[in-house]
Amino acid sequence: MPHPTHSIIGEYSGSLRGKCVVLGVTASVALYRSLDTTRWLLRRGARVRVVMTKPAAELVSPRMFHWATAEEPIVDLTGRVEHIELASECDSMLVAPATLSTMSKIAYGITDNPVALTAVSMRSEGKLVAIAPAMHSNMASSLQYEQAIAALARQGYVVIPPHFEAGVAKYRDPKLLARLMASLTLRGRDLEGLKVLVTAGPTREWLDPVRFISNPSSGLMGLEAALEAYARGAEVKLIHGPMSIDVPSLIESTAVETTEEMAAAVREATEKTPFDVIVAAAAPADFRPASRRDSKIRSGAPLELKLEPTPKVIGSIARRPRVLVAFAAETAAGLGELESLARAKMEKYGADVMVANIVGLPGLGFSAEREKGVIMAKWGFKRSFESMLKEDIARLIFDLVLEALRGDGVGESHT
Repeated sequence: MPHPTHSIIGEYSGSLRGKCVVLGVTASVALYRSLDTTRWLLRRGARVRVVMTKPAAELVSPRMFHWATAEEPIVDLTGRVEHIELASECDSMLVAPATLSTMSKIAYGITDNPVALTAVSMRSEGKLVAIAPAMHSNMASSLQYEQAIAALARQGYVVIPPHFEAGVAKYRDPKLLARLMASLTLRGRDLEGLKVLVTAGPTREWLDPVRFISNPSSGLMGLEAALEAYARGAEVKLIHGPMSIDVPSLIESTAVETTEEMAAAVREATEKTPFDVIVAAAAPADFRPASRRDSKIRSGAPLELKLEPTPKVIGSIARRPRVLVAFAAETAAGLGELESLARAKMEKYGADVMVANIVGLPGLGFSAEREKGVIMAKWGFKRSFESMLKEDIARLIFDLVLEALRGDGVGESHT
C-alpha cells in the first residue's frame, strides 16, 4: 500500500518530477517549518531526503519527517556512508533552517554533523547547495555571520537571506523556499551578472478620494518573474502598483500607485541603470479621469466621466535593455486570434519576447496562478498553452532571455 504522502507528489506542479532534493535540518527553533517546506517540495514533484543534526532531532522527532516524506531521515551516519550516497544520487540541497554553527562548519569544512558533511559532499560533486539561515538577529548581525556568509559565497553556496522582523532573522515562507529551490535545482545560477527590471501589478486612477479605476491584476506574474530572475542569480529591481500579494523582502522593490507614477519610476530607474533585461509584466490602467474630484461624488444620480489616456509605461524606458519582454492581456476568442494580437503588439513595442494571455476565463489570468495564452520571440519561437503556472511561464521567459543574449544583434533583430 502506498504511503499517504505519495498522493501530494506533483499536485501543485510537476517541475521537480524526477529530481531529488536533500533537506538539511539544524536546531533552530524554526525547524518545525521545515516540515511544510518538505511538503511544498513534494507538491512540486521532488523526492525529498532529510538529514538532521542530533540537536534538531531532539527538538522535532525524525518520525515527523518520516511521515512527511515517506523516507527515513538520516540522523546518524553509518557504514553506508549516506552523505556520499546522497551527494551522488540527489540533484540539490537546501539547509533550512541553518544555524550559525552549521553555517560556519560548512564554510570552514568542519564536518562533524551529518548536515555539514552532506553539504560539503554535495558541493564537492558540483551540486547546488542553498542555505536559509534562521536565528536571533544579534547572531545574524555578528562578525562571525558575515564571515561565514562571505566564505560560503566564495565556495559557490547560495544563501537565501532570512526575513528580519522583531529582533529575529526569520525562516522564509516554506512555499517561497520551495519555489526558489525549484528554479535553483532546474537552472542553477545561470543569470548571474545580469541586471533585470520587472514591473508588476495594477495601477489606480482616482475619480475622487474614495473611488478609482483599476483592474483585477494581483501582480503575481510580475512577482514570479522577479523571483525567477532572483533565484537564478540576477540583480533584480521590481516596480509595482498596489498588489494583493506580498513582495518578499529579498526583492528590491519600489511601490507606486498611478500609471504616471509607474512610468516615472521606470524612466528614473532606466536613466540610472543600464538594465540587461526588462520584463514589463504590469497591467497599468490605460485611462484616467480627465479631472479628479476633491470630495466624494454623491451616489444616487447618473454620472458621466470623461477619460483620457495614461502614459505608456513601456514607452517611458529611457535606455533600451538588451532584451525587452512585453505582455498583453486580451479578451480574444481563442489562441489563434490571441497570437495575431500578440504579434502586432510585439512589433509595436519592439519587444524581443512577447507573452499574451486571455483574460476573463474562470481560474485563469488576472489574480489566478495559471494563464491561457501564447509566448513568442522575434526569432521564431512560439508556444501556446491552455493552462500554465505563472511560475513556469517565468522560467520559460528567462530561458528565452538567455537564448536571446546568446544571439547576435540582441535588442535589434533576431534570425
